[in-house]
Amino acid sequence: MNAIELMDSKSSSFTKTDRAIYESVRRLPDRFATQSLTEISQHTDYSKSALTRFAQRLGYDGFVEFQYHFARSLQEAQERDGAPTSAESYGQLLKAVEEQVSSHVLSDLVKRMEACRHVYLMGYNLSRVPAEELDVALRFTPHILASYVQPDFPPRLCSEDMVIVYSAVSGGSYGAFMREVRNSAANKPFMVLVTTNFKHPLRRNFDQVIVLPTLSLSTASSVVLSDTFAFLMFNDMLTEASCADHERHDKDAETDETN
Repeated sequence: MNAIELMDSKSSSFTKTDRAIYESVRRLPDRFATQSLTEISQHTDYSKSALTRFAQRLGYDGFVEFQYHFARSLQEAQERDGAPTSAESYGQLLKAVEEQVSSHVLSDLVKRMEACRHVYLMGYNLSRVPAEELDVALRFTPHILASYVQPDFPPRLCSEDMVIVYSAVSGGSYGAFMREVRNSAANKPFMVLVTTNFKHPLRRNFDQVIVLPTLSLSTASSVVLSDTFAFLMFNDMLTEASCADHERHDKDAETDETN
């Protein structure tokens, strides 16, 4: 079992800190494969001791040994005969999202969105891309009033609103927003988290959590982009479900007029 496979196999038992380091390794593989322990610590805010403990929990003597095996694993993955292209990998990912998110979940979410006063969409860094994209897509849906808002400047919310948060890893950027929501429990909106991390640290704050599949380092050149692709595929499915519901509304209205 190579270093990448070893990390993936042990990820479900990681501590909070180990999980954060693991996610950073997935997103910045070149940095962890080539930079010194000091440089990585400076650029990621993980202490040298935390990085060393992470390597030791994987069974290595220290971080240097882990880095050596990790760099070799990356090279082997790139040189492996018959390795899928990026297009093939992302195609598999989009299919996995389509298979994992049921039409029932999408339909129920659309109905709840239609019943809300306002749907607020939040995303930070790369997760901002799908939040803004869904904002644009929903402008063509007359039964849903939605808009993108920055996590740092949330609107005044009420219990008739909905907030959809996109967060791939830990959601550290939403700390202030989450505290504000908890402090105004009487006006708490319906909270939905869309993530690729089934152990997301903030999931207990949400009324609904939708976990999407992602790619491992052994199959993706950039897990960051794979998470974004998964979010965008979810948006396409949600928009399609919304359009289908809109068509049903129109047919029902036509039937009522005929009768």
